[in-house]
Amino acid sequence: MFKILVADDEKFIRKGILSILERNLDEPVKCIEAKNGIEALEKTAEETPDLIITDINMPGCDGLEFVKELQEKHVNTTVIILSGYENFEYAKRAITLGIKEYVMKPIKKSEFIELIKRYMTDIQQRQLKTQEEIERKIENNRIIEGVKKDFLIGLLKCSDNREAHQYLQQLKELKVNFEPQLCTCVVFQYEVSEENQEYMDFAAKNILDEYLSLESEDFLLNVTYSEGKIISIFKCSSPCAKNEERKKIIRKAGRLIREYGKVRVFAGIGDAAPGFEHLNRSLRHALRAVEYKIFDKGDILCAYEEIERGQEVRLPHLQVQDNMLELWGELNRIYGIGQTQAVMDLLKTRYNETMEFIRNRLTKKTAVSEREEIVYKEFSSCWTLDEMKQEIKKGLDKLEEVSQETGTINAHLMEQVIRFVDENITEELDLNIIAEKFHRSPGYISTMFKRYAEGGFNSYVTEKRIGIARNLLKDRSISIQEVAEACGYYNAKYFSVVFKKVVGQTPREYRENIS
Repeated sequence: MFKILVADDEKFIRKGILSILERNLDEPVKCIEAKNGIEALEKTAEETPDLIITDINMPGCDGLEFVKELQEKHVNTTVIILSGYENFEYAKRAITLGIKEYVMKPIKKSEFIELIKRYMTDIQQRQLKTQEEIERKIENNRIIEGVKKDFLIGLLKCSDNREAHQYLQQLKELKVNFEPQLCTCVVFQYEVSEENQEYMDFAAKNILDEYLSLESEDFLLNVTYSEGKIISIFKCSSPCAKNEERKKIIRKAGRLIREYGKVRVFAGIGDAAPGFEHLNRSLRHALRAVEYKIFDKGDILCAYEEIERGQEVRLPHLQVQDNMLELWGELNRIYGIGQTQAVMDLLKTRYNETMEFIRNRLTKKTAVSEREEIVYKEFSSCWTLDEMKQEIKKGLDKLEEVSQETGTINAHLMEQVIRFVDENITEELDLNIIAEKFHRSPGYISTMFKRYAEGGFNSYVTEKRIGIARNLLKDRSISIQEVAEACGYYNAKYFSVVFKKVVGQTPREYRENIS
Protein backbone atom coordinates (compact mmCIF):
# COMPACT_ATOMS: atom_id res chain seq x y z
CA MET A 1 0.00 0.00 0.00
CA PHE A 2 1.20 3.51 -0.84
CA LYS A 3 2.30 5.43 2.27
CA ILE A 4 2.09 9.23 2.74
CA LEU A 5 3.58 11.04 5.74
CA VAL A 6 2.02 14.40 6.64
CA ALA A 7 4.08 16.61 9.01
CA ASP A 8 2.56 19.85 10.32
CA ASP A 9 2.53 21.35 13.82
CA GLU A 10 -0.95 22.80 13.36
CA LYS A 11 -3.35 19.99 14.22
CA PHE A 12 -6.30 21.49 12.33
CA ILE A 13 -4.31 21.76 9.09
CA ARG A 14 -2.67 18.35 9.54
CA LYS A 15 -5.99 16.59 10.12
CA GLY A 16 -7.54 18.48 7.23
CA ILE A 17 -4.83 17.29 4.82
CA LEU A 18 -5.21 13.69 6.03
CA SER A 19 -8.99 13.88 5.56
CA ILE A 20 -8.64 15.27 2.03
CA LEU A 21 -6.19 12.50 1.06
CA GLU A 22 -8.22 9.64 2.51
CA ARG A 23 -11.48 10.79 0.89
CA ASN A 24 -10.33 11.91 -2.55
CA LEU A 25 -7.59 9.59 -3.78
CA ASP A 26 -8.56 6.86 -6.22
CA GLU A 27 -6.68 4.12 -4.40
CA PRO A 28 -6.30 3.27 -0.70
CA VAL A 29 -3.30 4.85 1.01
CA LYS A 30 -1.82 4.63 4.47
CA CYS A 31 -1.58 8.13 5.97
CA ILE A 32 0.96 8.73 8.73
CA GLU A 33 0.98 11.96 10.72
CA ALA A 34 3.71 13.81 12.64
CA LYS A 35 3.30 17.02 14.63
CA ASN A 36 6.90 18.23 14.18
CA GLY A 37 10.13 17.55 12.34
CA ILE A 38 11.63 15.35 15.07
CA GLU A 39 8.55 13.09 15.13
CA ALA A 40 8.56 13.08 11.32
CA LEU A 41 12.13 11.71 11.33
CA GLU A 42 11.10 8.92 13.74
CA LYS A 43 8.00 8.02 11.69
CA THR A 44 10.04 8.02 8.47
CA ALA A 45 12.48 5.51 9.98
CA GLU A 46 9.61 3.33 11.22
CA GLU A 47 7.26 3.45 8.23
CA THR A 48 9.48 4.28 5.17
CA PRO A 49 6.79 6.41 3.45
CA ASP A 50 6.65 6.72 -0.33
CA LEU A 51 5.79 10.45 -0.23
CA ILE A 52 6.30 13.13 2.44
CA ILE A 53 4.21 16.31 2.74
CA THR A 54 5.71 18.67 5.32
CA ASP A 55 5.12 22.18 6.59
CA ILE A 56 8.17 24.44 6.43
CA ASN A 57 7.69 26.15 9.79
CA MET A 58 7.61 23.71 12.72
CA PRO A 59 9.08 23.87 16.24
CA GLY A 60 12.20 21.90 17.16
CA CYS A 61 13.08 20.93 13.61
CA ASP A 62 11.53 22.85 10.70
CA GLY A 63 10.68 21.39 7.31
CA LEU A 64 13.99 22.26 5.66
CA GLU A 65 16.05 20.92 8.57
CA PHE A 66 13.93 17.77 8.43
CA VAL A 67 14.73 17.34 4.72
CA LYS A 68 18.43 17.94 5.35
CA GLU A 69 18.40 15.24 8.05
CA LEU A 70 16.76 12.84 5.58
CA GLN A 71 19.51 13.48 3.05
CA GLU A 72 22.23 12.90 5.62
CA LYS A 73 20.57 9.58 6.46
CA HIS A 74 20.46 8.78 2.70
CA VAL A 75 16.65 8.69 2.62
CA ASN A 76 15.62 9.65 -0.91
CA THR A 77 11.84 9.80 -0.40
CA THR A 78 10.05 12.43 -2.50
CA VAL A 79 9.21 15.54 -0.39
CA ILE A 80 6.57 18.25 -1.01
CA ILE A 81 6.95 21.44 1.05
CA LEU A 82 3.84 23.33 2.15
CA SER A 83 4.58 26.90 3.26
CA GLY A 84 2.63 29.94 4.32
CA TYR A 85 5.70 32.09 3.67
CA GLU A 86 6.34 33.63 0.30
CA ASN A 87 10.05 33.93 1.00
CA PHE A 88 12.71 33.68 -1.70
CA GLU A 89 15.35 32.39 0.73
CA TYR A 90 13.11 29.52 1.79
CA ALA A 91 12.42 28.61 -1.82
CA LYS A 92 16.13 28.88 -2.71
CA ARG A 93 17.14 26.57 0.17
CA ALA A 94 14.40 24.13 -0.82
CA ILE A 95 15.75 23.99 -4.38
CA THR A 96 19.32 23.30 -3.15
CA LEU A 97 17.94 20.44 -1.02
CA GLY A 98 16.28 18.87 -4.05
CA ILE A 99 12.69 19.50 -2.98
CA LYS A 100 10.33 18.35 -5.74
CA GLU A 101 7.54 20.83 -4.99
CA TYR A 102 7.33 24.08 -2.98
CA VAL A 103 3.61 24.84 -2.54
CA MET A 104 2.23 28.03 -1.05
CA LYS A 105 -0.71 27.91 1.36
CA PRO A 106 -3.57 28.10 0.94
CA ILE A 107 -3.91 25.73 -2.01
CA LYS A 108 -7.17 24.73 -3.67
CA LYS A 109 -8.36 21.27 -2.73
CA SER A 110 -8.74 20.16 -6.38
CA GLU A 111 -5.25 21.41 -7.27
CA PHE A 112 -3.76 19.72 -4.22
CA ILE A 113 -5.38 16.37 -5.05
CA GLU A 114 -4.20 16.55 -8.68
CA LEU A 115 -0.69 17.36 -7.47
CA ILE A 116 -0.63 14.37 -5.10
CA LYS A 117 -2.07 12.03 -7.77
CA ARG A 118 0.60 13.15 -10.21
CA TYR A 119 3.38 12.46 -7.72
CA MET A 120 1.87 9.12 -6.72
CA THR A 121 1.78 8.03 -10.37
CA ASP A 122 5.35 9.21 -10.93
CA ILE A 123 6.66 7.52 -7.76
CA GLN A 124 4.86 4.23 -8.48
CA GLN A 125 6.22 4.16 -12.03
CA ARG A 126 9.73 4.76 -10.74
CA GLN A 127 9.29 2.07 -8.09
CA LEU A 128 8.05 -0.36 -10.72
CA LYS A 129 10.98 0.46 -12.98
CA THR A 130 13.42 0.03 -10.10
CA GLN A 131 11.84 -3.29 -9.16
CA GLU A 132 12.03 -4.47 -12.76
CA GLU A 133 15.70 -3.48 -12.93
CA ILE A 134 16.42 -5.32 -9.68
CA GLU A 135 14.60 -8.42 -10.92
CA ARG A 136 16.47 -8.20 -14.24
CA LYS A 137 19.81 -7.97 -12.44
CA ILE A 138 18.89 -10.88 -10.19
CA GLU A 139 17.88 -12.95 -13.21
CA ASN A 140 21.07 -11.99 -15.09
CA ASN A 141 23.16 -12.91 -12.06
CA ARG A 142 21.27 -16.17 -11.74
CA ILE A 143 21.94 -16.99 -15.38
CA ILE A 144 25.62 -16.04 -15.07
CA GLU A 145 26.01 -18.08 -11.89
CA GLY A 146 24.28 -20.99 -13.61
CA VAL A 147 26.68 -20.74 -16.56
CA LYS A 148 29.65 -20.54 -14.16
CA LYS A 149 28.42 -23.63 -12.37
CA ASP A 150 27.94 -25.52 -15.66
CA PHE A 151 31.47 -24.60 -16.79
CA LEU A 152 32.92 -25.60 -13.41
CA ILE A 153 31.11 -28.94 -13.47
CA GLY A 154 32.28 -29.40 -17.06
CA LEU A 155 35.87 -28.65 -16.02
CA LEU A 156 35.67 -31.08 -13.10
CA LYS A 157 34.18 -33.87 -15.19
CA CYS A 158 36.35 -33.63 -18.30
CA SER A 159 39.57 -35.64 -18.58
CA ASP A 160 40.74 -34.14 -21.87
CA ASN A 161 43.37 -31.38 -21.36
CA ARG A 162 42.33 -29.40 -24.44
CA GLU A 163 38.68 -29.41 -23.36
CA ALA A 164 39.73 -28.44 -19.83
CA HIS A 165 41.65 -25.43 -21.17
CA GLN A 166 38.52 -24.35 -23.06
CA TYR A 167 36.50 -24.43 -19.86
CA LEU A 168 39.19 -22.45 -18.06
CA GLN A 169 39.11 -19.82 -20.79
CA GLN A 170 35.31 -19.57 -20.63
CA LEU A 171 35.46 -19.20 -16.85
CA LYS A 172 38.11 -16.49 -17.20
CA GLU A 173 35.74 -14.53 -19.44
CA LEU A 174 33.20 -14.74 -16.59
CA LYS A 175 35.79 -13.28 -14.15
CA VAL A 176 36.63 -16.66 -12.60
CA ASN A 177 40.42 -16.90 -12.78
CA PHE A 178 42.55 -19.85 -11.67
CA GLU A 179 46.26 -19.31 -11.21
CA PRO A 180 48.56 -22.22 -12.16
CA GLN A 181 49.02 -24.15 -8.92
CA LEU A 182 48.50 -27.46 -7.15
CA CYS A 183 44.89 -27.99 -6.06
CA THR A 184 42.60 -30.66 -4.67
CA CYS A 185 38.89 -31.48 -4.52
CA VAL A 186 36.89 -32.31 -1.42
CA VAL A 187 33.41 -33.82 -1.81
CA PHE A 188 30.93 -33.15 0.99
CA GLN A 189 28.00 -35.57 0.91
CA TYR A 190 24.95 -35.13 3.13
CA GLU A 191 21.60 -36.86 3.34
CA VAL A 192 18.80 -35.44 1.24
CA SER A 193 15.20 -36.49 1.86
CA GLU A 194 11.76 -35.44 0.67
CA GLU A 195 11.47 -33.30 3.80
CA ASN A 196 14.67 -31.30 3.33
CA GLN A 197 15.43 -31.42 -0.40
CA GLU A 198 14.03 -27.94 -1.08
CA TYR A 199 16.53 -26.18 1.17
CA MET A 200 19.35 -28.57 2.11
CA ASP A 201 21.60 -27.98 -0.93
CA PHE A 202 21.17 -24.22 -0.59
CA ALA A 203 21.81 -24.26 3.16
CA ALA A 204 24.83 -26.58 2.96
CA LYS A 205 26.52 -24.45 0.29
CA ASN A 206 25.92 -21.27 2.31
CA ILE A 207 27.46 -22.90 5.39
CA LEU A 208 30.51 -24.05 3.44
CA ASP A 209 30.91 -20.71 1.62
CA GLU A 210 30.89 -18.76 4.87
CA TYR A 211 32.89 -21.11 7.08
CA LEU A 212 35.62 -22.20 4.64
CA SER A 213 36.27 -18.66 3.36
CA LEU A 214 36.83 -17.53 6.97
CA GLU A 215 38.84 -20.48 8.24
CA SER A 216 41.05 -21.56 5.34
CA GLU A 217 43.46 -19.39 3.35
CA ASP A 218 43.75 -22.22 0.81
CA PHE A 219 40.00 -22.44 0.11
CA LEU A 220 39.05 -21.29 -3.41
CA LEU A 221 35.39 -22.02 -4.11
CA ASN A 222 32.41 -24.37 -3.72
CA VAL A 223 30.15 -25.73 -6.41
CA THR A 224 27.00 -27.85 -6.01
CA TYR A 225 27.85 -31.04 -7.89
CA SER A 226 24.54 -32.86 -7.56
CA GLU A 227 21.71 -33.26 -5.08
CA GLY A 228 23.35 -33.96 -1.74
CA LYS A 229 26.94 -33.33 -2.92
CA ILE A 230 29.06 -30.17 -2.88
CA ILE A 231 32.63 -29.92 -4.20
CA SER A 232 35.10 -27.67 -2.40
CA ILE A 233 38.33 -26.76 -4.20
CA PHE A 234 41.49 -25.97 -2.22
CA LYS A 235 45.01 -24.87 -3.11
CA CYS A 236 47.79 -27.29 -2.10
CA SER A 237 51.28 -26.38 -0.93
CA SER A 238 52.77 -29.74 -1.98
CA PRO A 239 51.92 -32.78 -4.15
CA CYS A 240 50.84 -34.57 -0.98
CA ALA A 241 47.25 -33.52 -0.34
CA LYS A 242 47.42 -34.81 3.26
CA ASN A 243 47.06 -31.81 5.54
CA GLU A 244 46.01 -32.25 9.17
CA GLU A 245 44.99 -28.61 9.65
CA ARG A 246 42.78 -28.77 6.56
CA LYS A 247 41.25 -32.01 7.81
CA LYS A 248 40.26 -30.28 11.06
CA ILE A 249 38.58 -27.52 9.06
CA ILE A 250 36.78 -30.03 6.80
CA ARG A 251 35.56 -32.03 9.80
CA LYS A 252 34.28 -28.85 11.45
CA ALA A 253 32.52 -27.79 8.23
CA GLY A 254 30.87 -31.23 8.01
CA ARG A 255 29.73 -31.02 11.62
CA LEU A 256 28.19 -27.59 10.98
CA ILE A 257 26.10 -29.04 8.14
CA ARG A 258 25.18 -32.03 10.32
CA GLU A 259 24.11 -29.81 13.23
CA TYR A 260 22.07 -27.49 11.03
CA GLY A 261 20.30 -30.09 8.90
CA LYS A 262 20.20 -32.97 11.43
CA VAL A 263 21.60 -35.23 8.69
CA ARG A 264 24.55 -37.53 8.25
CA VAL A 265 27.57 -35.93 6.54
CA PHE A 266 30.74 -37.42 5.08
CA ALA A 267 33.68 -35.81 3.27
CA GLY A 268 36.04 -37.42 0.77
CA ILE A 269 39.40 -35.78 -0.05
CA GLY A 270 40.96 -36.30 -3.45
CA ASP A 271 44.69 -36.24 -4.11
CA ALA A 272 46.55 -33.15 -5.37
CA ALA A 273 46.22 -32.18 -9.03
CA PRO A 274 49.05 -30.35 -10.87
CA GLY A 275 46.80 -27.56 -12.16
CA PHE A 276 43.12 -26.97 -12.62
CA GLU A 277 43.01 -28.75 -15.97
CA HIS A 278 43.74 -31.97 -14.04
CA LEU A 279 41.03 -31.53 -11.40
CA ASN A 280 39.04 -34.40 -12.91
CA ARG A 281 41.39 -36.96 -11.39
CA SER A 282 41.23 -35.34 -7.95
CA LEU A 283 37.42 -35.27 -8.13
CA ARG A 284 37.18 -38.93 -9.16
CA HIS A 285 39.33 -39.88 -6.21
CA ALA A 286 37.34 -37.67 -3.83
CA LEU A 287 34.13 -39.37 -5.00
CA ARG A 288 35.75 -42.76 -4.36
CA ALA A 289 36.83 -41.61 -0.90
CA VAL A 290 33.33 -40.45 0.02
CA GLU A 291 32.01 -43.96 -0.75
CA TYR A 292 34.27 -45.22 2.04
CA LYS A 293 31.56 -44.12 4.51
CA ILE A 294 29.94 -47.52 4.01
CA PHE A 295 32.56 -49.01 6.38
CA ASP A 296 31.27 -46.75 9.17
CA LYS A 297 34.71 -46.11 10.73
CA GLY A 298 33.40 -43.46 13.14
CA ASP A 299 35.06 -40.56 11.31
CA ILE A 300 33.22 -38.23 8.93
CA LEU A 301 36.23 -37.90 6.62
CA CYS A 302 38.35 -40.08 4.37
CA ALA A 303 41.36 -39.12 2.24
CA TYR A 304 41.74 -41.14 -0.96
CA GLU A 305 45.51 -41.46 -0.58
CA GLU A 306 45.02 -43.10 2.82
CA ILE A 307 42.67 -45.86 1.64
CA GLU A 308 44.32 -49.25 1.78
CA ARG A 309 44.18 -50.73 -1.71
CA GLY A 310 44.02 -54.39 -0.63
CA GLN A 311 44.30 -57.52 -2.76
CA GLU A 312 41.77 -58.30 -5.46
CA VAL A 313 38.84 -60.26 -4.03
CA ARG A 314 37.50 -63.17 -6.06
CA LEU A 315 34.21 -64.86 -5.17
CA PRO A 316 32.09 -67.29 -7.21
CA HIS A 317 29.42 -65.55 -9.24
CA LEU A 318 26.06 -65.60 -7.46
CA GLN A 319 22.77 -65.99 -9.30
CA VAL A 320 20.80 -63.16 -7.73
CA GLN A 321 17.41 -64.73 -8.30
CA ASP A 322 18.29 -67.93 -6.43
CA ASN A 323 18.01 -66.85 -2.81
CA MET A 324 18.05 -63.54 -0.96
CA LEU A 325 19.66 -65.17 2.08
CA GLU A 326 22.55 -66.38 -0.09
CA LEU A 327 23.02 -62.83 -1.36
CA TRP A 328 23.01 -61.49 2.20
CA GLY A 329 25.60 -64.11 3.17
CA GLU A 330 27.87 -63.18 0.29
CA LEU A 331 27.65 -59.45 1.05
CA ASN A 332 28.51 -60.16 4.70
CA ARG A 333 31.50 -62.28 3.64
CA ILE A 334 32.78 -59.54 1.33
CA TYR A 335 32.30 -56.86 3.98
CA GLY A 336 34.16 -58.94 6.55
CA ILE A 337 37.32 -59.26 4.42
CA GLY A 338 38.50 -55.76 5.39
CA GLN A 339 38.08 -52.03 4.83
CA THR A 340 39.98 -51.79 1.57
CA GLN A 341 39.38 -50.30 -1.85
CA ALA A 342 39.19 -53.79 -3.38
CA VAL A 343 36.40 -54.76 -0.95
CA MET A 344 34.53 -51.53 -1.60
CA ASP A 345 34.79 -52.08 -5.37
CA LEU A 346 33.40 -55.61 -5.05
CA LEU A 347 30.52 -54.45 -2.84
CA LYS A 348 29.73 -51.79 -5.41
CA THR A 349 29.89 -54.31 -8.28
CA ARG A 350 27.60 -56.79 -6.50
CA TYR A 351 25.14 -54.04 -5.60
CA ASN A 352 24.98 -52.65 -9.14
CA GLU A 353 24.68 -56.14 -10.68
CA THR A 354 21.81 -57.02 -8.35
CA MET A 355 19.91 -53.78 -8.90
CA GLU A 356 20.36 -54.03 -12.68
CA PHE A 357 19.04 -57.59 -12.58
CA ILE A 358 15.99 -56.41 -10.65
CA ARG A 359 15.45 -53.47 -13.00
CA ASN A 360 15.71 -55.66 -16.10
CA ARG A 361 13.23 -58.19 -14.69
CA LEU A 362 10.82 -55.44 -13.65
CA THR A 363 11.08 -53.85 -17.09
CA LYS A 364 9.93 -57.09 -18.69
CA LYS A 365 7.00 -57.45 -16.29
CA THR A 366 5.89 -53.80 -16.05
CA ALA A 367 3.71 -51.76 -18.39
CA VAL A 368 5.60 -49.31 -20.62
CA SER A 369 3.89 -46.32 -18.94
CA GLU A 370 5.34 -47.36 -15.56
CA ARG A 371 8.89 -48.26 -16.62
CA GLU A 372 10.35 -44.81 -16.13
CA GLU A 373 9.64 -45.20 -12.39
CA ILE A 374 11.97 -48.20 -12.10
CA VAL A 375 14.94 -46.50 -10.44
CA TYR A 376 17.17 -47.38 -7.53
CA LYS A 377 19.63 -45.61 -5.27
CA GLU A 378 23.20 -45.24 -6.43
CA PHE A 379 25.77 -47.12 -4.38
CA SER A 380 27.16 -43.79 -3.15
CA SER A 381 23.74 -42.97 -1.61
CA CYS A 382 23.93 -46.00 0.70
CA TRP A 383 25.54 -44.97 3.98
CA THR A 384 25.89 -48.45 5.53
CA LEU A 385 25.87 -52.10 4.52
CA ASP A 386 22.41 -52.47 6.11
CA GLU A 387 21.06 -49.62 3.96
CA MET A 388 22.53 -51.28 0.88
CA LYS A 389 20.78 -54.53 1.82
CA GLN A 390 17.54 -52.67 2.51
CA GLU A 391 17.61 -51.11 -0.95
CA ILE A 392 18.19 -54.51 -2.54
CA LYS A 393 15.38 -55.98 -0.44
CA LYS A 394 12.95 -53.28 -1.59
CA GLY A 395 13.81 -54.12 -5.19
CA LEU A 396 13.41 -57.86 -4.68
CA ASP A 397 10.11 -57.30 -2.84
CA LYS A 398 8.85 -55.19 -5.71
CA LEU A 399 9.91 -57.88 -8.16
CA GLU A 400 8.11 -60.54 -6.11
CA GLU A 401 5.05 -58.32 -5.84
CA VAL A 402 4.90 -57.73 -9.59
CA SER A 403 5.53 -61.41 -10.26
CA GLN A 404 2.58 -62.36 -8.04
CA GLU A 405 0.14 -59.91 -9.63
CA THR A 406 -0.84 -62.39 -12.31
CA GLY A 407 0.09 -65.54 -10.37
CA THR A 408 -1.21 -67.47 -7.39
CA ILE A 409 -1.22 -66.54 -3.71
CA ASN A 410 1.95 -67.26 -1.76
CA ALA A 411 0.02 -69.66 0.44
CA HIS A 412 2.97 -70.85 2.51
CA LEU A 413 3.92 -67.28 3.42
CA MET A 414 0.33 -66.30 4.19
CA GLU A 415 -0.16 -69.29 6.51
CA GLN A 416 2.84 -68.06 8.51
CA VAL A 417 1.59 -64.47 8.48
CA ILE A 418 -1.93 -65.43 9.60
CA ARG A 419 -0.52 -67.56 12.41
CA PHE A 420 1.64 -64.64 13.56
CA VAL A 421 -1.30 -62.21 13.41
CA ASP A 422 -3.58 -64.57 15.34
CA GLU A 423 -0.96 -65.12 18.04
CA ASN A 424 -0.35 -61.38 18.43
CA ILE A 425 -3.85 -60.06 17.73
CA THR A 426 -4.03 -58.10 21.00
CA GLU A 427 -0.59 -56.49 20.47
CA GLU A 428 0.35 -53.55 18.22
CA LEU A 429 0.04 -54.72 14.63
CA ASP A 430 0.42 -53.01 11.29
CA LEU A 431 1.71 -53.82 7.81
CA ASN A 432 5.18 -52.45 8.57
CA ILE A 433 5.58 -54.80 11.55
CA ILE A 434 4.43 -57.79 9.48
CA ALA A 435 6.65 -56.81 6.54
CA GLU A 436 9.72 -56.48 8.77
CA LYS A 437 8.98 -59.79 10.47
CA PHE A 438 8.75 -61.71 7.18
CA HIS A 439 11.31 -59.71 5.16
CA ARG A 440 8.82 -58.40 2.65
CA SER A 441 7.56 -54.97 1.66
CA PRO A 442 4.34 -53.61 3.25
CA GLY A 443 2.84 -53.36 -0.24
CA TYR A 444 3.49 -57.04 -0.95
CA ILE A 445 1.98 -58.17 2.36
CA SER A 446 -1.05 -55.97 1.70
CA THR A 447 -1.55 -57.47 -1.78
CA MET A 448 -1.26 -61.03 -0.54
CA PHE A 449 -3.64 -60.36 2.37
CA LYS A 450 -6.33 -58.99 0.03
CA ARG A 451 -6.16 -62.21 -1.98
CA TYR A 452 -6.00 -64.49 1.02
CA ALA A 453 -8.58 -62.85 3.31
CA GLU A 454 -11.63 -60.92 2.13
CA GLY A 455 -11.28 -57.23 2.97
CA GLY A 456 -7.51 -57.30 3.49
CA PHE A 457 -5.25 -56.88 6.50
CA ASN A 458 -7.12 -54.19 8.44
CA SER A 459 -10.46 -55.91 7.99
CA TYR A 460 -9.02 -59.25 9.17
CA VAL A 461 -7.43 -57.75 12.31
CA THR A 462 -10.60 -55.78 13.14
CA GLU A 463 -12.88 -58.82 12.81
CA LYS A 464 -10.60 -60.91 15.02
CA ARG A 465 -10.40 -58.22 17.72
CA ILE A 466 -14.13 -57.51 17.72
CA GLY A 467 -14.77 -61.26 18.05
CA ILE A 468 -12.63 -61.29 21.20
CA ALA A 469 -14.44 -58.16 22.46
CA ARG A 470 -17.87 -59.79 22.09
CA ASN A 471 -16.83 -62.66 24.32
CA LEU A 472 -15.25 -60.39 26.94
CA LEU A 473 -18.31 -58.10 27.07
CA LYS A 474 -20.33 -61.04 28.40
CA ASP A 475 -18.39 -60.73 31.65
CA ARG A 476 -19.85 -57.62 33.30
CA SER A 477 -17.03 -57.51 35.85
CA ILE A 478 -14.66 -56.33 33.11
CA SER A 479 -14.93 -52.61 32.29
CA ILE A 480 -15.26 -51.46 28.69
CA GLN A 481 -11.83 -49.76 28.97
CA GLU A 482 -10.32 -53.08 30.04
CA VAL A 483 -12.10 -54.89 27.20
CA ALA A 484 -10.72 -52.37 24.73
CA GLU A 485 -7.15 -52.79 26.01
CA ALA A 486 -7.46 -56.58 26.06
CA CYS A 487 -8.37 -56.46 22.36
CA GLY A 488 -5.45 -54.23 21.39
CA TYR A 489 -7.28 -50.88 21.49
CA TYR A 490 -5.76 -48.44 23.97
CA ASN A 491 -8.29 -45.71 23.27
CA ALA A 492 -11.77 -46.66 24.54
CA LYS A 493 -13.52 -44.06 22.34
CA TYR A 494 -11.85 -45.38 19.19
CA PHE A 495 -12.70 -48.93 20.27
CA SER A 496 -16.37 -47.94 20.62
CA VAL A 497 -16.40 -46.37 17.15
CA VAL A 498 -14.86 -49.48 15.56
CA PHE A 499 -17.14 -51.83 17.52
CA LYS A 500 -20.30 -49.97 16.48
CA LYS A 501 -19.18 -49.89 12.85
CA VAL A 502 -18.78 -53.69 12.83
CA VAL A 503 -21.59 -54.78 15.18
CA GLY A 504 -24.09 -51.95 14.74
CA GLN A 505 -24.16 -51.18 18.48
CA THR A 506 -21.82 -49.52 20.94
CA PRO A 507 -20.06 -51.89 23.39
CA ARG A 508 -22.35 -50.65 26.20
CA GLU A 509 -25.51 -51.23 24.13
CA TYR A 510 -24.24 -54.68 23.09
CA ARG A 511 -23.59 -55.64 26.74
CA GLU A 512 -27.03 -54.43 27.85
CA ASN A 513 -28.73 -56.47 25.11
CA ILE A 514 -26.94 -59.71 25.97
CA SER A 515 -29.52 -62.01 27.49
